[in-house]
Amino acid sequence: MKFSLRIFQMLLVSSLCIFSSGCWFLVIGGVGAVGGYAVTRDTFEGVSAKGQEELVDAARKVLSIMGTIKEEHPKDGTIEATVYGNHVTVSVIQVNLTTSKLRVKARNGIFPRLGVAQEVYTKIINQLE
Repeated sequence: MKFSLRIFQMLLVSSLCIFSSGCWFLVIGGVGAVGGYAVTRDTFEGVSAKGQEELVDAARKVLSIMGTIKEEHPKDGTIEATVYGNHVTVSVIQVNLTTSKLRVKARNGIFPRLGVAQEVYTKIINQLE
């Protein structure tokens, strides 16, 4: 009986440490976003096994459905759009021949919108499948 109480206490303390340190958002967000992770309060990114062109094309499709594309720089791998009234910037960085990094940043004025960034990121990744 003492042993099970001790385990329960250790689990309770460790979970409180995780949830009170700010890491809970990375744990929960990372699981729900197909392997992505939050970099800052307004940026969500992840690595994909697709090329830069494929990711830019998928981002263009998703952003045109979700909102309005304002600017495109396909050679740089960046697209700027308005989604749900938020300014969204999608950047695709070629890491090597078969791997690219997808970064989605969302802000509404000065306020970060990580939820919007995560949703756009997830839809772009799902568009590739």
